[in-house]
Amino acid sequence: MVTTVLGTSLVLFTVIYAERKGWVDKEKVRVVMQVGMNVGILGSLLYFLYTLSSFLPFL
Repeated sequence: MVTTVLGTSLVLFTVIYAERKGWVDKEKVRVVMQVGMNVGILGSLLYFLYTLSSFLPFL
């Protein structure tokens, strides 16, 4: 879990750094951030359902 948080933070700060240096445009950064947030939310939801299924066998 800690590795995932550190890896995600590293990617986030790298993208922000690249955007400030002008290596990528703001639209690409916005798309990457939105996709990353959506994947993170979906992953959290799936993990929650997986954890919940151990208590509720019909899921």
